[in-house]
Amino acid sequence: MNSVLFTKSEIRAILTVTSKKRIPLTDFATTFGEDEIKKIGKLTGIEAVTVAEEGKTSSDYCCEAAKLLFGKVGLTGKDIEGLVYVTETPDHIIPATAPTLQDRLGIPTNTINFDLRCSCPGFVYGLFQSSMLIESGCCNNVLLMVGNTSSRLVNPQDRALLMVTGDAACAALITKSDVASPSTFSFFVDGGKFKSIYIPAGGSRMPIKKGVTDILEFDNDRNGHTLENLMMDGMEVMLFAIREGKNLCSDVMKRMNWSVDDVDLFALHQANKMMVTRIAKGLKADMKKVPISVKDTGNCGLASIPLTLCNTFDGVNPQLKRVVICGYGSGLIAAAGAIDLSKTDIVKTQIV
Repeated sequence: MNSVLFTKSEIRAILTVTSKKRIPLTDFATTFGEDEIKKIGKLTGIEAVTVAEEGKTSSDYCCEAAKLLFGKVGLTGKDIEGLVYVTETPDHIIPATAPTLQDRLGIPTNTINFDLRCSCPGFVYGLFQSSMLIESGCCNNVLLMVGNTSSRLVNPQDRALLMVTGDAACAALITKSDVASPSTFSFFVDGGKFKSIYIPAGGSRMPIKKGVTDILEFDNDRNGHTLENLMMDGMEVMLFAIREGKNLCSDVMKRMNWSVDDVDLFALHQANKMMVTRIAKGLKADMKKVPISVKDTGNCGLASIPLTLCNTFDGVNPQLKRVVICGYGSGLIAAAGAIDLSKTDIVKTQIV
């Protein structure tokens, strides 16, 4: 992909929400044993996961985040000209979820409006798409919403995923700016390894069939799942994330002529503490500039980058002039961005 430098768009505000429901890893001790809990906690840095409440979808949490964001910036749905909704857990197979959010938030009917199906790099992809809508001149205000309820995709017998997967949602306002806030993005995809993280059944390729796709089986690591559950090759994904995370961060820094020392913050997808640390060490980044925020939420997928920002900061932070964001996940895909957050109102994480 050719180098693209955006200069007309800026992130005016970011607000992230999590559920009131949190499950401490110690609650899983009766199922998996205390030794397993200690092992997972030590490797991942996770002590609890935030889980969506019964009956609530990722769009519900995104809607609540958007309403809180509107109150914070003094706008209403009527001020929005573009709506981008990024998720892997839509409300329905058909239709897309973004149109329902347009209605729920009182956004005009002539608004550019669509879903993006994307995994953990979803915030980066959504920001790229939202920025393009601004740069093209089509919109002045774009509402970006990202969220997942991935915990519901995990089998209760899958120890590898159950104790690390969390749920969260984010709303961000991307606006036109008369003062240049340059940003650039870099992407990577290796679709040949899509089975490294996937759910085999439930789509057109393998429809759900009782007695076939719902049979519980255990792998060599004693992780239980059916063909209707999320599956992951942990080693394959880790090697991919560490390699491409470092490469993409280096690429966007090179495009902006930034050195590692020039960067004010690295906001990386929070798969787990070990993975974030390995990428940071590969970049030779100062760990003081690499926040880790999985302790009380777990891996919240595509919402983890804004969640990290909202867990770490509150208000406008002029020191965040040079920020690198990076996500990596199912596809396999990865994406990074070099952005300016020095004028962004980062709202402390809200529990709803």
